Amino acid sequence: MIMFSRIRLFLSLFILFLVSCSGSVPQIGQSLWQVNFSKVPEETKIVQELSLFVLVEDEDGVSDIANVYIIHDESELFWELDPDNWAIKVISGKNWLGSNSISMNDNSNMPSGLYRIVVIDKAGERDSSKINIPSSMLKSDKNIKFPNLIIDSDIIIESDFLDNTLRIYDESMVLLKNLKIESGKINKSIIVNDTNSKAHWVSIYSFNEETGTGYIRGPYLFNPVR
Repeated sequence: MIMFSRIRLFLSLFILFLVSCSGSVPQIGQSLWQVNFSKVPEETKIVQELSLFVLVEDEDGVSDIANVYIIHDESELFWELDPDNWAIKVISGKNWLGSNSISMNDNSNMPSGLYRIVVIDKAGERDSSKINIPSSMLKSDKNIKFPNLIIDSDIIIESDFLDNTLRIYDESMVLLKNLKIESGKINKSIIVNDTNSKAHWVSIYSFNEETGTGYIRGPYLFNPVR
């Protein structure tokens, strides 16, 4: 979970006075983002998270990127991503940097409005872009039923949504596989075989096409039959 920090003067000075060296300038091609609502099984509390990935192009390679900042100027909040906490998605040979778990420290809703995304490389070169998150997207519909899994000899999937994905993790919560599924049953042996018996946790992700938001419940202990 990527938590926020307060914007201080040092951050502005850091970005402004970074010493530039020779090398290519990073460029943000596109930004993909989505608001997700998640629940832990057997709990009623809903946690809101922002999933954000940026297409970063740099002739010196993704290893030359030092930081990605997500900045909400109005509330003086920012989130910092770096090689220790960002995820890299390779799509059509392009590198997308970001995180699925950008959130508030107290699990309250993210602030709405304009966000600046700033990518900085090791030489201090930078590029920026903006996204706008409307307040309507940050409100969870209390009438929406979260997807649910029942773990028994089979996995029973209960979801009112058409777009569902089973996320499968190892014991350390490292993602092993995403599996598109429908409501119904899936035999555990399929997951065991697909993950070389490494599956330990599972969660269910559903996409709401009407609101453009995601709903997640998990993780559940997989506990495969040996």
